[in-house]
Amino acid sequence: MKYTDQYIRANGITHHFLEWEDENKPPLVMVHATGLSSHTWLPIAGKLAADYHVLALDQRGHGDTEPSDCGYSFELVGQDLAAVIDTLGLEQVSMVGHSSGGLAAMMAASLIPGRIRQTCLVETRVGERPANSPPGELLQRAQRTRQKRLIWDSRQAMSEAYRQRSAFRDWDEGAFRAFIEGGPRLLPDGRAELKCPPEVEAIFYEKRETLQVSPYLHKLTGRYLLLLGSYPEAQTLQDTGVRRFLESVKGAKVKPLGVGSHFLPMEHPDLVSSEIQSFFQDGQ
Repeated sequence: MKYTDQYIRANGITHHFLEWEDENKPPLVMVHATGLSSHTWLPIAGKLAADYHVLALDQRGHGDTEPSDCGYSFELVGQDLAAVIDTLGLEQVSMVGHSSGGLAAMMAASLIPGRIRQTCLVETRVGERPANSPPGELLQRAQRTRQKRLIWDSRQAMSEAYRQRSAFRDWDEGAFRAFIEGGPRLLPDGRAELKCPPEVEAIFYEKRETLQVSPYLHKLTGRYLLLLGSYPEAQTLQDTGVRRFLESVKGAKVKPLGVGSHFLPMEHPDLVSSEIQSFFQDGQ
């Protein structure tokens, strides 16, 4: 099934999303991580579209959603997601969020209680700060992010450079190709410009350093599953934030998959899509 590009006005800006439309199927909303775009969901969304009416959103300042004229924050993205769901009139929604997309999913669920049926969080940091990371690590990441190249000579040049970087080296080829196709926009002269400017990405890293997640956990209803990768800085079942998540969210589950980095959905899309499908089917 082929997706279409859709736009909707909500929470003061115009949002872009990819849609695999079938109104006879239950709605499933997917939200990407900071610095990425809805296109990175393509290998997984295409599989889930067999059973769901899938909508993959671009966060504000990312992809083809409008930039923000009032700054950037995780709270705003959560409000955006809740507003999009409300404007579209979606009920009994399933959600999937990767990293900060999972934070947005939880924040949105706390704003529209009863509308979210079940949520799969993939490599979402549910604690107050990233597990096993030293203080200030995110601020340092923000500084490095601001040095990223905004414009490339071509999409191919960007692809060749990114594929050599350790963060992208293990990505599934389909996911990487989707990232290269959806991450930059082509300028009239053929150059490729990142749709998410480094400054926007850096702001989110800075805001995550002090973000308080706990207040949202107690407001969550519905079913939750947190999927974890396996790498030195990964969350574990022993982490304070993970334990608090399990204690605060009734019926929540956490499943370490034993493989993958923080980019778990892009490295192992078949495994992640299978876990999502199994979790959602168990709730039917």
